[in-house]
Amino acid sequence: MKKVALAAMAVFAALFVFITINKNKPAAEPEQAKSGHTAIEKEKIIKFWELYRKATDLRMNDQWEQAAQTYHDALDLNGEHEDALYYLGNMYLELGRHREAEQYWQKLAQVNPRNSRSFMQLGNLYLISDELFDIGKAESACLEALKINKEESGPVLSLGEVKLIRGQLNDAAKDFKAVTGSNFKSIEAYYLGGYVAWKKGDAAHARDLFNTAVKYAKPDDSNLHKVIGEGDTKKGKSFGDVTNKSIFIQFTKELPEVEAEQVDQALGKSYRSLDAFLKDLRKKIK
Repeated sequence: MKKVALAAMAVFAALFVFITINKNKPAAEPEQAKSGHTAIEKEKIIKFWELYRKATDLRMNDQWEQAAQTYHDALDLNGEHEDALYYLGNMYLELGRHREAEQYWQKLAQVNPRNSRSFMQLGNLYLISDELFDIGKAESACLEALKINKEESGPVLSLGEVKLIRGQLNDAAKDFKAVTGSNFKSIEAYYLGGYVAWKKGDAAHARDLFNTAVKYAKPDDSNLHKVIGEGDTKKGKSFGDVTNKSIFIQFTKELPEVEAEQVDQALGKSYRSLDAFLKDLRKKIK
């Protein structure tokens, strides 16, 4: 009997402990508390990514107007998504809607002041846009981009362009040389560096740099179906990329057509046209 009583007491004690523990145990967290999102918020996130992926597909297929609208719809759901802000600005650049491009890159700079891409695009925009042309703003934006990412050659190239427009030939040449030192296929840096040499009477160096620009401007069949960098597509195009929207694109886009026997003639014609273009451009500087 004593053993039975002790066993009963042990069972009651165990039950008491079990009931006490479960009584004081916190209620299980609801699913939304575990995930941090309500069902509505989850649906919003899913919808954002659906729109973002759709916008990316449209962008990669040259459908810039539709891509812009879809990125805009995605930003209605997540207004601080950095890539969506960046690419929406790029789409507006492609569409020639420069004030809207400026608006979204400025918003990106506010969302993340350490995002160098926003400043790089703004710096380029202030050079290429007739309505927004401001060489001081362009320089400031490029300096900010360079401060954030000192390894990037894009801001250095744009700063060289700024100096070239101002007529600061020696300083511009240093920037162009720095660009080709880190990006040996920079067509524009070779071409503009060649112009500086031509302007200073160094015909041999001008020819060498012009020839190099022509070389890299020629299509590379081995890369025809490759995606080689951010913004590039299977067609070899890029969208809203600063190098493809340069203020000097009208000159560099002619380089692939230059044949070896035409180099001297093409060089003189191209650099004379560039010289006249720069003289007109300097009139716009306040």
